[in-house]
Amino acid sequence: MKKVIFPALLAVLVFGACSTDFELEAPWKDIPVVYGFLNLQDTAHYIRVEKAFLEPGGNANSIAQIVDSLYYDPAQITVQLQKRSTGQRFTLQRVDGNAEGYPRQSGPFAQAPNYLYKIRASALNLVAEQDIRLIIERGNGLPSVIADATVLGPLTPRPNLPADPLNLDYTRTLVFLWDVPVSGAIFDIRMNIHYREEESAGNFVLKTLEWTLKRDIEKAIATETSLRFDQLKGEDFYRFVGSSLPNIGNRRRIFDSVDIVYTAGGSALRELIRVEQANTGITSSQSIPVYTNLSEGRGVFSSRTQARRTGITLNGPSLDSLRFGIHTRQLNFQ
Repeated sequence: MKKVIFPALLAVLVFGACSTDFELEAPWKDIPVVYGFLNLQDTAHYIRVEKAFLEPGGNANSIAQIVDSLYYDPAQITVQLQKRSTGQRFTLQRVDGNAEGYPRQSGPFAQAPNYLYKIRASALNLVAEQDIRLIIERGNGLPSVIADATVLGPLTPRPNLPADPLNLDYTRTLVFLWDVPVSGAIFDIRMNIHYREEESAGNFVLKTLEWTLKRDIEKAIATETSLRFDQLKGEDFYRFVGSSLPNIGNRRRIFDSVDIVYTAGGSALRELIRVEQANTGITSSQSIPVYTNLSEGRGVFSSRTQARRTGITLNGPSLDSLRFGIHTRQLNFQ
């Protein structure tokens, strides 16, 4: 049995990572691997288009470093986005993600060049709840690769839930409430905790600690217009900080603020996560089922959006608990 390696676009979303290595018994063939997530907030949209590979008798780790084995011939491939309501098509241009500020993460695949297909948001002019089709032509008589996605509209956090400044009394329940886009299907909430840490006498460096409050939240029904999360106590904040930061002796830390980050993904992303979750854990068969919304190959084409509440502070008693409480007093917050 050959191992056919599927290159993946890493860290495209905050949602849980998914396996992209699959054992296939079928003979080798051209298998496109595509990842793209449209976002109204982006100034440009990028689609990753690559291919799975293993030459008969070849070494996958060696071939993964050969650019021609990873990417399609630019003279043969065309990547387009189509507005379903009008049929209008827009052709994406191949660019090097490294030069665009999106370097490829280290791993088994060649890191340079790092080809992506790009179109500026101003050229595409997407609107909320618009149906978009991805169309990829690979030449050589191969079938078109087609996938559909609906562009997510804005996600809007309620400004007073939780209230600013935060009251993180140990027994107090934190309530998060946000209005969701119509086509939003799965959601994450994170908290970025900003603080300063003394590296030498009087010299402080800005740092951020990321806390995933809840991931993979789904709508109970498709027509829900808002979601609520209320499964955290104030004490959970101090437990997390206390277990995440090391003791730095006599050096000081200063708390600055927190940001609450809400992320929404479309239905294809929800199905991808469902498939992975269904086959993990103690009852797993150790073989991750394959989910894709492409007509050919593997990958996901969907939409995402994000919203932030920034610069949220802690009230006086909460700051005292951070300085002197049982979970964080060893961390030397001032």
